[in-house]
Amino acid sequence: MKRLYSFIIMGVLAVGAYADLLEQARGELTQGDWKKAQTTLEQAASQNPKIVASAQYNYLLGACKFEEGEYQEAERLLLSAKSKGNGAANLYLGRLAFLDYDFEKATNLYGEFKRHRERSGQVVGETVERLERQLDIAENSLESVEKIVVIDSIAVPSEDFFKYYKLSPSAGRFIAGSELPLEKHRNGVEMAFVSEGGDFMMWGEPNEVGNMRIVESTRLTDGEWQEPVEVPKFLHKGGYADYPYMMPDGVTLYYASNGEESMGGYDIFVVSRDAQTGEYLQPQNLGMPFNSPADDYLLAVDEELGVGWWATDRNQLGDKVTLYVYIVNDLRKNYDSFDDDILEKARLDDYRSTQNPADKPKYEKLLNEISELGGDDAAQKQGSFSFPMPGGHFYHELSDFKSVEARMKMENYLKGETQMTSMASELKSLRERYPVNRADNVKEDILRLEREMDRLRADQRRLKSEIYRLEKEKK
Repeated sequence: MKRLYSFIIMGVLAVGAYADLLEQARGELTQGDWKKAQTTLEQAASQNPKIVASAQYNYLLGACKFEEGEYQEAERLLLSAKSKGNGAANLYLGRLAFLDYDFEKATNLYGEFKRHRERSGQVVGETVERLERQLDIAENSLESVEKIVVIDSIAVPSEDFFKYYKLSPSAGRFIAGSELPLEKHRNGVEMAFVSEGGDFMMWGEPNEVGNMRIVESTRLTDGEWQEPVEVPKFLHKGGYADYPYMMPDGVTLYYASNGEESMGGYDIFVVSRDAQTGEYLQPQNLGMPFNSPADDYLLAVDEELGVGWWATDRNQLGDKVTLYVYIVNDLRKNYDSFDDDILEKARLDDYRSTQNPADKPKYEKLLNEISELGGDDAAQKQGSFSFPMPGGHFYHELSDFKSVEARMKMENYLKGETQMTSMASELKSLRERYPVNRADNVKEDILRLEREMDRLRADQRRLKSEIYRLEKEKK
């Protein structure tokens, strides 16, 4: 994962002929170009080898090492800078303590940094406020660490990591951004979620200013995909939003955001959607152990097997990420926050410690079932329609429904799909006419039809959720 933000680089400028180069390196760090900053520092050291012992040089190089993930070397350099009077080093030392879940130490170091800034007559800045807010979120999360059983931990290449998720057909699938059917939306897209029926997609794409936003699109009965619609802005909480996964019920969305309610980098959030109106409710941070001071993202739940997956950078594996596979709780259960080993449980230092040795055969059975996934599925069958249902099954005829009420609603759903296709064709025709004939009635017809399609689309989404729920209750 690329670091999506940089810290403000501060410190007292060195004095001497090499001061300009150190200032240049500081500016490059501020712009997020750590490698270029290191090259500049090497150039400064070659001109005057004595600067490698200076507080400013150690601080700048330590900051570079931190941003590149070389935390051990970063700590050595930053401690050296601090011992020589560089108070700015406390900011990065506090961040290192935070990454190690030493929240008390991080609090003290941030405090030292703030006092250093105030004594020198400098503004503390928003960076510290953001770090302290993340610290508060992490400390609160430590009081309610969910008790889960992790049955596997897999290190995979960070590039295309989502291809290593093995889900039952009923849980949907992930595709690369280059496979999006809407070609003009492929730029900047890493991956997308596709529903079990192949008629609904969600993905993260950059908006006009480059901020990642989640969008969704539905496929109509004629095979065309609607123009993607962005989810509400409050889901990203002032940061980026990406890596969506929609549950088969069509109302529960998991996604990742690095906004103001994140404890650092990407955190995983869950949000419900009103089945009647289609409106999203307030998202909730999943907390620990799912989230950490590092990046955590792409949580997917396989209801058929009762397991979930998520990805994390917390284990510092270079160009690899860790995928955790866990057993999903029916109801959330938290550890006692006063447990002596609560930090180890929050960090998942040893995922095997979450397991019950007596249940080992159960874990092995689940892992074997997961390993066997990936074959042909009933979704490939052709029928009058293909509608995803619980347990990885697809209904192709009205007679497949066991619930009479679900069957009746399915009839209405199919009528709605036919109507949607007809409206989409009419809208396309109007849009083609408008550049030639800009009469007011053509524009009004376009706007009217767009509003009608939005309402119908919301009705279809609600119907689909109701059909799924009614048939699931009947089983």
